[in-house]
Formats: sequence, structure tokens, C-alpha cells
Amino acid sequence: MINLKNIQLNRIAVIVALFFLVACKEKIEVDIIYHNGTIFSMDDNYNVYEAIGIKNGEILDLGKNNQILNKYSSNKTIDLKGLFAYPGFIDAHCHFLGYGLQQGMVDVSSAKSFQEIIDILKKNIDKQNKNWLVGYGWDQNQWKDKNWPNNDLLNEHFKDLNIVLNRIDGHVIMANEMAIKTAKIALDTTIEGGYIEKIDKKITGLFVDNAMNLILEKIPKPDESSKKKALIKAQEDCISLGLTTVDIAGLNKEDIELIDKLHSSNELKIKVFAMLTDNENNFKYFLDTLAEPFKTNKLNVRSFKFFADGSLGSRGACLLKPYSDQKTNYGMLLQNQKVYEEKLAKIKELGFQACTHAIGDSTNRTVLKSYAKILQSSNDLRWRVEHVQCIHPDDIHFFNEFNIIPSVQPTHATSDYSWAELRLGKKRLKECYQYQSLLEQNFLIALGTDFPVEKINPIYTFYAAVFRKNNMGKPLSGFQKNESLSRINALKGMTIWAALANFEENEKGSLEIGKSADMVVLNTEILSQEENEILKTKVIYTIIDGENVYNY
Repeated sequence: MINLKNIQLNRIAVIVALFFLVACKEKIEVDIIYHNGTIFSMDDNYNVYEAIGIKNGEILDLGKNNQILNKYSSNKTIDLKGLFAYPGFIDAHCHFLGYGLQQGMVDVSSAKSFQEIIDILKKNIDKQNKNWLVGYGWDQNQWKDKNWPNNDLLNEHFKDLNIVLNRIDGHVIMANEMAIKTAKIALDTTIEGGYIEKIDKKITGLFVDNAMNLILEKIPKPDESSKKKALIKAQEDCISLGLTTVDIAGLNKEDIELIDKLHSSNELKIKVFAMLTDNENNFKYFLDTLAEPFKTNKLNVRSFKFFADGSLGSRGACLLKPYSDQKTNYGMLLQNQKVYEEKLAKIKELGFQACTHAIGDSTNRTVLKSYAKILQSSNDLRWRVEHVQCIHPDDIHFFNEFNIIPSVQPTHATSDYSWAELRLGKKRLKECYQYQSLLEQNFLIALGTDFPVEKINPIYTFYAAVFRKNNMGKPLSGFQKNESLSRINALKGMTIWAALANFEENEKGSLEIGKSADMVVLNTEILSQEENEILKTKVIYTIIDGENVYNY
């Protein structure tokens, strides 16, 4: 006897099976799916998702786990196990190549006296290159004796070897007598925008800002192989900390060509926003020959980096009033004003961006007035001032009126707080490191590190911006907390706002459909985690164009 009930049930089973077969066939194939996470898109609505589908290096879709897993299939599906994903971090100002090249130099940053530097140099004598031994990282502000050093000890211990020691900020070097002789620097030598210290008719070895080039130009230049190793090493350290794009402040034509070559061979995966060094060769090629910005998926060349003054630590930053701890010294400008404005006019005409290093309040006033003179009105040219460390209240309005972008490094504030008051006094110090005040001008601020002057870690940037403390949690009460950024604004400064500062907001900086799949996955929800847990944050994955380039 035929069992109609069984036949009916079988038919239902077949229909269901067919439905699922059809559903499976209709799934869209993607390259990779990440699911079961908390994905902060940083889009305009601050949407948070659970899963993301990626194809050809771009974000195809985002949604809840079931939405993405039911709609898409992939041979590679990664369970984030509740981890937290954010847009890939962007360092808006760093010295990526310089950091890599430092690996072949002697690190003297741990020295607490000049004698300790001598001891470190002796242990690293094998790092000499063609009779030159180069060190970096000294900072007299960290010594018991905070006066400028001289080269007496270097001369005593290194009579037949050229020694050059770069100060931590990159604005001062100490050279021994042998190096000064090799460079053929006479006692009566002077240089615009630079300072050679001379005491009792003797060069002490201290060279500041533009004067440094007299020595540095004599050091054997690294070859392409050395630069390649430097770039790969820098990439390794950066991606391990969640960086997917680096804004490199100061590159030459041959550096750009090498980076492009390594991108093409896929040896260099990290993306680069390049600021060209202000020199004749770069101007001739990029402005006269190429005559327009140059861009690939991973490399963006559209900016020129200018130095307008030095640093506070070396007293080279140009101030409106003299230094509190050196009453006759105002610092100095490094640019001839007329020539600088001619260059600005030229790059504006060809659509290039100006990025000018400005630390002192006098320098910021000068740079902002020059920008205003050339820009003339509100615009979308996105010219930037790098550092904006000290700015007089009368000058901050220029950022709003001429749509100028402040590009700052929060860890500078928390590194400088212990000695900055000595340089400026309490009143002027309140006019420095004004990140919230700068943000309020255009509701946009780009955040970076200036590494290797500071540590690479973007989490230190976030922590310093929000809590105004260094990675040791000091000062305990925070430094000038009224200028701290909210957590969401600090994160935007490292993602979408940094992308905006680079003209790249349509391709990165947030996790949205059609944008590059540049992403960092952390073990911490930094937007709500307790302060004392933030610095324990670990990067679990770094993803560039959908490729997992780092696994913890």
C-alpha cells in the first residue's frame, strides 16, 4: 500500500535539498572572509560589523555573520574569535627609510652621559663603514649634565676614525676632529640656516640644522642593496605594529624609484605616501619633467617636504621671544622667505601639496602667512604643517581660513614634557602641543610618530593623544590634558583623517565597500578598554589589500 505521507515528506526533503543546492550555487566566490569579529568601519555612521568579504584586494561586503557567510563562499575563511578589527593604521609623518638605515648605525640612545657614548662606540667599532662610524639617538636632556657636549672625548679615543653622532631629533650632530678635517671645514665657515659652535677659536664638533650637511655629505652614501634591506626591515617592524600606510617625510628621486620597484616585485607591501625632499634634483624631475603627481595603488607622490626651522630640544626652533633657558637665542629660520614662497607658488600651479616642518611659534606664524599669501582663499589643496608644535593664539585661525591641515605627533608632547618648560616657561608652554585646539579649526587632524625620533607603535600614538601620557604612563596626571583628543578622534587621526590628508580617503582610512582591504586586527577594543589595558594591546593580524601580511 502506498504511503502518501512518506511520499509527501520525501518530496519536501527533495525540495529543501534542491533549495540548498541552488543557494550554494548562487553564493558569490570571494578571496577571503573574516567573520565572528567586531569590525569598526570608521565610516560616517560609525557602523560596526561582524564579518567582511574581500575580493581582488577590495572590500566587497560587510555585515552580520549570517549575511556574509550565507551570501559568499571562499576557500579561505578566518574566524576572528571575537577579536577587534579597525582600518589599517596610517602613520602621517615618519622617516621609514631613515629608520631602516639606522639599523646599520650605532644606537647610543641609552647613554646617560657622553662617557657612556664612548663606551658604546668602542663595543660597536665593527659597524664602521670606510673609516666612518655613525651613531644616533643621543639626547643631552636625559643626562645629568644637560649642557651641550663637545668632541674632546671623541678626539681622545678616536684619533684616526671619522665619528658622527646624530642627536635624537635629527637636527644636531656631534663630529670629531677627524671628521671635521675630512670635510675640510675651516674655522671661519658660516652657513645660512645653520650653526657651527665655536669656542675659544675652536670648532667644538656641534653642527646644527643646515650646518650638518657640511659633514653628512661626506659620509659614504648607502647603495641600492643597503637601501633595499633598510626598506624591508622597516616594513617588517611597521606591519608587525599594524601600519598599512606610511607617510615618508623626505625622499629623493632614486628612493622613489626603488620603492616603486619593490612594490612592483611585491617585496614591499606596505603603502607609501611620499613627501619629496626640497632639493634641486627633485624639483627638476617632478615639477619640470614629470610636471604632475605620480600615483600607483601602493605609492602616492604628490607632496614636497620643507624644513622651516629646527627642534625645541636643540633650541633650533624659531621663537617669537627668546628661549627661557638661553636668553639671547631665538632659534632660526631655515628657509629664505622669498625663495620659499616662489617654490610654494610653483607646486600650487602643478597640483602638488606643501608639507612644511614648523616647530616654533615664530616659524608657524611665518609658514602660515606664506601659505595664506599663496593659497589666497579657502581651497581643497590640503597643504599641511608638520608638527605645529608651538603656535601663538593669534595665528591658529589660519588653519580654518585656508583649509590647512595640522599633522602632529602626540608622542612628541609626552616625550618633551619633562624639559619643555625649561625652554619656554609655563605661559608659552600652554601654547604648544594644542591638538584639540587645532582639531577644532577644521575638524581634521592627522596623527603620526616621526619615527625613528619616537617609537613606531601606533598604540603609543593613540595613548598619548587621548591620555597625554608616554608609554611608561607618565606624567601620572597627564600633560596639558585640556588638549587631549577623544578616543574616536584619535583613531580617526590615525585612519580616515590621515587618509584625507593624503588625498586617499576614497580608497582607504575606513572599511567600506569598494575601498582597499587594509585592516588591523587587535586583541583590544581600544575605544572603550580601561586606560591601564591600552598599552598591552597586541596586533594579531595586519592585512594589506586583503593579504594577511602579519600574523601574531
